[in-house]
Amino acid sequence: MDKKYIYRCEDSVEGIFTAVYEAWASVHRHEENRIEVRMKEWEEPLLFAEYIEVVPDEEKSEKVQRSVRLRVSEEAYEMVMKAVLSQEPEKGEIIYRFLIYAYREGAQACRSYGNPWTMKLFEAVRNFDNESHHLKGFLRFDEQENGLLFARYAPKNNVLGELMEHFSNRLNTENFMIFDEQRRIAGIHRGGAGWFVYRLNEEEYQSLCERSEAKDAYINLWRIFHNRIAVAERENPALQRNNLPLRFRPYMTEFRQTAQSGSLK
Repeated sequence: MDKKYIYRCEDSVEGIFTAVYEAWASVHRHEENRIEVRMKEWEEPLLFAEYIEVVPDEEKSEKVQRSVRLRVSEEAYEMVMKAVLSQEPEKGEIIYRFLIYAYREGAQACRSYGNPWTMKLFEAVRNFDNESHHLKGFLRFDEQENGLLFARYAPKNNVLGELMEHFSNRLNTENFMIFDEQRRIAGIHRGGAGWFVYRLNEEEYQSLCERSEAKDAYINLWRIFHNRIAVAERENPALQRNNLPLRFRPYMTEFRQTAQSGSLK
């Protein structure tokens, strides 16, 4: 049995691309290498495998990104970037295998759906795009006392950049924040001055988690509107769950539990 060399990296853009760089630059054959993204604290080690801990390196990461754009295509780069930000647990290995194929085949690799690694990459990208599309419609902002528009959510994929780009174009003059509870990061937009992503420390994270719902007149109006447009005779819970998954509802104004009634509106 051939020995495996497993490059373990953190779940980040720099971590995954650095792992690709290290695996490619190693003296081992591609068949012997494997990239594993640390998505949980403990994973059972494989027998007959040597684990190599990868330290994120911005310069190496940028070299890989640049080579994908120049040697394959911009489309391939966009697909790989979305896969990096996806929830796919095997994304490190998928990206590595896809790039081995893409560097040989060129731009057409993105549409070579007969290749198993292209298909796996496509599935990760589709999952990312679907969640991003849903949240652009389902995300709800509450206006805080200081005028800040605040939204919170817990996505499976890291779609914060996509959402910030989307809402920055539509709320260009507003100050708003989108809080990703899952990854403890927040996108912050200053009216007319662009946006950035900020990683929260423990105190900041707890503060945002405990943030109470704004007592704003528009919240009650939204709930009233949601209730009034409902037609009881046409209620279809299965279709509703299909169009609006249950995991999004705790973060949506019209579905939140009210202190007065203790029920979902």
